[in-house]
Amino acid sequence: MHWLVKIILLFEIGLATGIFLFSPDQKTKILSVSSHLPDLVFPEAKSSFSIIFTGDVMLGRSVNTRTIKYSDHTWPFKKIGNFISQADMTVINLESPFVSDCKPTDSGMIFCSDPQNVAGLVSAGVDYATLANNHIKNYGEEGITDTKSTLKNNGITPVEQGKAEFNTVKNTKIALLAFCDLPQIENNLVRNQISSATPSADLVVVTFHWGNEYQAIPSQRQVDLAHLAIDSGADLVVGHHPHWTQTEEIYKDKPIYYSLGNLIFDQMWSEETRLGQILRVTFKNKELISKELISTKIFDYGQPVILEN
Repeated sequence: MHWLVKIILLFEIGLATGIFLFSPDQKTKILSVSSHLPDLVFPEAKSSFSIIFTGDVMLGRSVNTRTIKYSDHTWPFKKIGNFISQADMTVINLESPFVSDCKPTDSGMIFCSDPQNVAGLVSAGVDYATLANNHIKNYGEEGITDTKSTLKNNGITPVEQGKAEFNTVKNTKIALLAFCDLPQIENNLVRNQISSATPSADLVVVTFHWGNEYQAIPSQRQVDLAHLAIDSGADLVVGHHPHWTQTEEIYKDKPIYYSLGNLIFDQMWSEETRLGQILRVTFKNKELISKELISTKIFDYGQPVILEN
């Protein structure tokens, strides 16, 4: 330990335990100086930042009817909101449009959610909601427009297909792009849009809605797209849609998470669809310094909890 840090720590301990005796005026002056000492002891906290990603968030169907039943629009996030809000930047995949005349139902494959359910995203500190998925168009262009308006009015940035969104965190400029490969997207579109965003960012993050449902192993198409994204300039690739968690890969020293499974969904009919992962990555400038997967499990048709490792 550096000698200056040792002196600072001993000095702080002395103040806390009363080993040093000072007059009231002297102690006030010393405490006002010591309040700045953590900047010297923990400089890492000033330059590192964390990003959290989740799997599919579907606030329609039985999730929507549960929020009505419990009279609580934040109900799906009650057990996980505090955790995911701790990141400097939180990104979810929103797979249900917000529709003002959304009719409550527990069945069907056409998803919608009461716009008031955006309160759950706000309570969980969500910053970005990707809309590049196969259900966001369930209510047509009007549904997409209403969804974007609802998100923006609540301080959440919608991320549309291939349109880079930029954010600066701790002096690091981040480009976030989202693609849906259902139906299959043109490789050149992926390559060109990532390549175009790369010169303007220190860190490029790409999410994909892709793959085959209910499969633990990524398809060859997923692997090819992930590698293409990194070859085009992506620093991190995160996927969703299979409703099961899938494997992680390191390609050219860049991490790929093929599927984080479900975060909030009403698919209670199997263990695999109830399980999901929250990805937390920490960077210092552009360097990835830590990555962690936190397991979750859904209860009562839409409320996940964090599982102990």
